[in-house]
Amino acid sequence: MQANLRDGDSVVLIDRRGRRYLKRLKSGHRMTIRSTVLACDRLIGLPDGSRVGGDRDEEFHVFLPGYAELVPLFERSAEPIFAKDAGLIITRGDIRPGQTVLEIGAGCGALSMALLRAVGPTGQLVTYEIRENFAAEARRNVERYEGPAPAWTIRIRDASTGLDERDVDRIVIDIPDAISVLAAAADALRDGGILVAFSPTVLQVRDIHDAVFTSGALGYAETYEVLERSWHVDAQSVRPDHRMIAHTGFITIARRLAR
Repeated sequence: MQANLRDGDSVVLIDRRGRRYLKRLKSGHRMTIRSTVLACDRLIGLPDGSRVGGDRDEEFHVFLPGYAELVPLFERSAEPIFAKDAGLIITRGDIRPGQTVLEIGAGCGALSMALLRAVGPTGQLVTYEIRENFAAEARRNVERYEGPAPAWTIRIRDASTGLDERDVDRIVIDIPDAISVLAAAADALRDGGILVAFSPTVLQVRDIHDAVFTSGALGYAETYEVLERSWHVDAQSVRPDHRMIAHTGFITIARRLAR
């Protein structure tokens, strides 16, 4: 596992007040945070989590960023699936190393990155995306923050016309009209495989449940919503923060019935 910061790494710098700044290390360059200037060469080679001082005595801790810190800063034409929902998709979808997973809808690549981490180098992720510009953006984001992804294949195609793969372990759908691809998804899933659909509205959830019920190939649909609230903790006060991440979407899980 990586222990030291390297040239080209994305890093997050955290100041004394807990404010976070995402930057990229590039040898010979400098980064500016408000009025503080840091030479990248001073950071390259330091251990992850080091404390660094600026030219005006402001100090930061520098870390390799986590998934939740990266996703809000993705270049994007589409709203990403944030960490709170990606976590439930992976755990309720039981997505594990070595599996073959189909993703329908690339978006900006945020969920693709989470799925690639879940399936690992021994697994395979195949993403269907109808819009070439979205596919290019997703690949650019993943390669920028995760590096090369040899386990990932992107197909520029309408998934509702059919999927090439068969006997896949999991399928994750993130498109507005999820029911348009349910039949193709059911054909591609192995017996007992799991389908996961992300839907922004409750009317879409109702349509997915109806389609699963009438399909004859899928069953046992369940829908979840994740609400995320952080807490303020210091010596004088322990209380929930005033703001929370409330509704972003509904996650529906269904199983492929044996043929």
